[in-house]
Amino acid sequence: MADLNMGTVMSLSGRVALVTAGGTGIGFNIAQTFAANGAKVYIASRRLDVLDKAAASVTGVPGPIIPLQMDVTDEEDVKAGAKHIKNADGKLDILSAGIAGSLRDPDFFAKQAAASDPLEPETVQNWADIFALNTIAPFFVVRAFQSLPIEGAHSRPQGTSSIINISSVSAFHNTQAPGTCMAYSVIKVSLDKLALVLGLSFVEKGIPIRVNALQPGCRLLYKAGD
Repeated sequence: MADLNMGTVMSLSGRVALVTAGGTGIGFNIAQTFAANGAKVYIASRRLDVLDKAAASVTGVPGPIIPLQMDVTDEEDVKAGAKHIKNADGKLDILSAGIAGSLRDPDFFAKQAAASDPLEPETVQNWADIFALNTIAPFFVVRAFQSLPIEGAHSRPQGTSSIINISSVSAFHNTQAPGTCMAYSVIKVSLDKLALVLGLSFVEKGIPIRVNALQPGCRLLYKAGD
């Protein structure tokens, strides 16, 4: 994991992070990088078996990776996750949230490829599911955990904590990304907007939390709250 270590630039020793959807994909890579630089990292999702396997696969890093079963679309489950971390650590320094989400219809992409009308395969349920995962859930995760990043900021002189929303370069394009439903690009735009609204709301209230939206493979899109 030495290639992920940024010790010459920064250290996350003593920091506590939560990465939702942290058992696979980009979320897991983020979690590994945080741990490689010394942070204690909770990885959260619905599937505990996936989290356990992911955590066990990471060795030789200074920071531990801890599975936390939590369904981000279930408000009570999110509150329970926040209570668990509060009791264990009393703070968070980094909260990374933003999930693409799978579609309920396993045949969606086959239907999409076969359709002459690009709108025909789209369903209300697909749009509702992706919106719930990518905009509604990140907001309510932030709301449930908000007191912990504040404690994280107060644990350091003139410190701030960080919320990182994982958006997509698709939010910047007007064409539908391959392998997605049409809702994906639209919903990622709303996630970017959420980062701005949250960040400016914290600034107005003097709350020491930065809010970022990242577009993987592209650039830092928005940074609010400095």
